[in-house]
Amino acid sequence: MKTRKNPRIIAHRGASGYLPEHTLAAKAMAYGMGADYLEQDLIATRDDAVIVNHDIHLDRVTDVKARFPGRARADGRYYARDFDLAEIRRLTGTARVGADGQPVFPGRFPAGSGTRSRFSPTIRVVHGRTQVDGCPTTLSRSDCTTRTGRGFPGSVP
Repeated sequence: MKTRKNPRIIAHRGASGYLPEHTLAAKAMAYGMGADYLEQDLIATRDDAVIVNHDIHLDRVTDVKARFPGRARADGRYYARDFDLAEIRRLTGTARVGADGQPVFPGRFPAGSGTRSRFSPTIRVVHGRTQVDGCPTTLSRSDCTTRTGRGFPGSVP
C-alpha cells in the first residue's frame, strides 16, 4: 500500500469541533483551516428539498421540540422527512445533545449558534471559495495547488 506524504484532510460535517456541525459557518471555517474536502450528509424533507444534516432526526441538533411540539413520531424523534423546507428554515441549530437531552460537549457552543443548511447554499459557498482562488469547484484543495501553483487561502503548500 502506497503512503501519501501529505495526507488529505476531510472536514467531517465542517469544522464541527469549533462550530455546530453542518452549519455554513462550520463549512467556511473548515475551508479556512485548510480542509481538502467537506464531507456532507444529505437528507430529504417532506417536500423533497435536500438539506445537510448528519442524522435523519432533527431533535438532537435543532430546537425542533420547542418550535413544533407534538410533531414527534411514536418513538419520540423528529424526522426531517416529516417537515417541509419552510419549517426547517425556522429551526435554530444547536450543539448536539445526547438521548438524555444534555449537550454532548457542554459549553462548547452558545445556544442557538447555527442554522441547518440546504445543500445548494453549501455548494455556493464552496463554489464561491474556489472561484476566488481560480479553481473549478470539482477540484480538491491539493489538486488546485498542483494545477494552478496556488492553493486555497490558508492552505499549506
